[in-house]
Amino acid sequence: MMRTPAQLHQIAREERARRKAAWSAAGQGDTRRAHQDDVIWSNIVHIVGHAAGDAACRTRGPQEWTLSERISMARNAWATACKAETTLGTTTEDALRKVAGLFALFRWLRPMGWSPLIPEATT
Repeated sequence: MMRTPAQLHQIAREERARRKAAWSAAGQGDTRRAHQDDVIWSNIVHIVGHAAGDAACRTRGPQEWTLSERISMARNAWATACKAETTLGTTTEDALRKVAGLFALFRWLRPMGWSPLIPEATT
């Protein structure tokens, strides 16, 4: 199923909130890794929100992202989708929707011709 930028924006916002809560619940909310993760997901929310026409995202820079930033966002979304599929499975409608949404987000973010499975394609 094709997702609209507005739907992908909602998926990204929900995943960012889930991740922040998970870092905090693990007592690691103030760590460097948690901050780096939040920056990546903030960028994902922003780039998709910009495409969705979200007013707050449209007034905030940047308007463009570098290839390495796009790859970082896509790689993180891909890893998240893969982990969700492994953890949640696809046996319930909710799990299936979440996993499918995360993979749709990854596909939208993925730079043309880049694959997370080919490490040399990232340089």
